[in-house]
Amino acid sequence: MILTLPLVLRAANAIRVEVFLAIECPISNRYVPELNRIAGRYLPKGVEMTGYFPERGLTQVRLDQWQREFAPAFPVQMDELAKRAHKSGATLTPEVVVVHRDKLVYRGRIDDRYVSWGKSRPEPSRRDLVETLDVLISGKQISPRFTKTWGCYIE
Repeated sequence: MILTLPLVLRAANAIRVEVFLAIECPISNRYVPELNRIAGRYLPKGVEMTGYFPERGLTQVRLDQWQREFAPAFPVQMDELAKRAHKSGATLTPEVVVVHRDKLVYRGRIDDRYVSWGKSRPEPSRRDLVETLDVLISGKQISPRFTKTWGCYIE
């Protein structure tokens, strides 16, 4: 059996990104293009990335409609009872969790574009998710890190 590079990397590094999003959260929706760029860069390197919607009452029909509108470049699914969000410690959308070899190594913002409620920069000065993934892919050790994020509360 021949293994492709993404499968080899997945086995060696086992990097998983969980993105918590909300259909009705404008900040969450504004990040989809950036998340698509990140997915385009890291999915071919074997990083797994999944979007989760921890929203009560969300229907598959509404999620399908959101997918047609925003065209995420990564799989998404409902987390209706927010079990996955609570297990990971995520409290806001958008918020990301990075797991490496089944250990939490990062939880927090995608980047520092949003600095407080209703205040944002035109461009981020720090890209926390990308920095974390680059360190992990390079094979370097990383200590668990947490950053504050801004967005909509998970129920």
